[in-house]
Amino acid sequence: MPESRAPTAPGEETRDQIRAFVRRRFPLAAAAAVKDEDSLLDSGIIDSLGILDLVAFLEKTFGIRVGDEELNPANFDSIASVVRFVATKRA
Repeated sequence: MPESRAPTAPGEETRDQIRAFVRRRFPLAAAAAVKDEDSLLDSGIIDSLGILDLVAFLEKTFGIRVGDEELNPANFDSIASVVRFVATKRA
């Protein structure tokens, strides 16, 4: 009998994809064992060019469009804030 997976909570798959991208693209995030609420900007893990990489990933992966006015630290400061931003864009 195949092993069944527990259903994921809404947003959990999105969080997992974003977390995996951040850790893969920004090795300091994996090395520092960054938690979802930790600031990626204050810790120096992501800089302005890193935000552009993250935006490109979000647009491609989640089919959203990020406007210039949305490129602010509040939306990209942590994995949790990125997840909330994507959820808002997809709603």
